[in-house]
Amino acid sequence: MANLAESYRPKCWSDIVGQDKAVFRIKALQERAGLAGRAFFLSGQSGTGKTSIGRLIASEVASEWDVEELDAGALSVSSLKDIERGLSFKGMNGTGRAVIVNEAHGLRKDVIRQLLVSLERIPAHVVWIFTSTTEGTDSLFEDCDDASPLLSRCLRFDLSRRDLARPFAERAKAIAEKEGLDGQPIERYVKLLQSCRNNLRAALQAIEAGDMA
Repeated sequence: MANLAESYRPKCWSDIVGQDKAVFRIKALQERAGLAGRAFFLSGQSGTGKTSIGRLIASEVASEWDVEELDAGALSVSSLKDIERGLSFKGMNGTGRAVIVNEAHGLRKDVIRQLLVSLERIPAHVVWIFTSTTEGTDSLFEDCDDASPLLSRCLRFDLSRRDLARPFAERAKAIAEKEGLDGQPIERYVKLLQSCRNNLRAALQAIEAGDMA
């Protein structure tokens, strides 16, 4: 059985909490010009919605069968070239394709150099999505001359780091109630989120362990 964080991972834009600005910008872009044919770089603290938002972007372009989710540390120049060759074809039933690269701060320099080429020629039916922690993004490109060009090829979205405790606490309490794990007032949930540094995933793990029962 999936843990609470996975079981209650947002399945639509209205499920995303605490990141109204980023969601508004993405949906406005979608309505104006579409999301395919672009690369997105999502940066934020752990447990604040990077992967969830990345998966929703992917779902707007591709079916679940045509979304490839990877860990940046596992990418090599060879595998990247293989992925790019596969992206030249549309997905099932003529839909788009999506690639999500998580923990992008783990990208190697040679892979970054290859990405500069790949992101210059994104097919119109493809979307690339990179996710990275705020701290990881700051350190990702140290001593790497190719870094700034990589970011310049992406639409960058820095997720909110402020005023998250209350909306995350409300979401956590609602989940706890559904799971029969709720026994505390909302302020206890706010304190839990603050102690978890607004990491909703970590808070849900604590709730699953019975902290709020």
